[in-house]
Amino acid sequence: MDLWGRLSNPVQRGLSPAEIEALIGRYREGASIDALAHRYQVHRTTVIRHLERAGIARRRVVRKMTDESVAEAGLRYREGASLAVVASEFGVHQRTLARELRQAGAPIRPRRGWRR
Repeated sequence: MDLWGRLSNPVQRGLSPAEIEALIGRYREGASIDALAHRYQVHRTTVIRHLERAGIARRRVVRKMTDESVAEAGLRYREGASLAVVASEFGVHQRTLARELRQAGAPIRPRRGWRR
């Protein structure tokens, strides 16, 4: 069994008041929720919960790709390039590219070695 399940850490970790204050400060300075979760070794929902408790409004997610760039990326992907390669070419994460392609109606190929 994989101890590092998809959504949880094997050991819960509480943050000290000083760590929570630092986390909030870093978020205000522009750090992402995912980056903070990694830095403090907690789940992203823990970060969100601390921000909410402190009354900090979450930043709106700004779309990273335009309709035009999605169309170009979709063409590269349909030509056979992998999600990783195309995402790198467009400067986005693979999950971002996959989400954009799905929203545009493009099917996503299963990862090599994975079965559906």
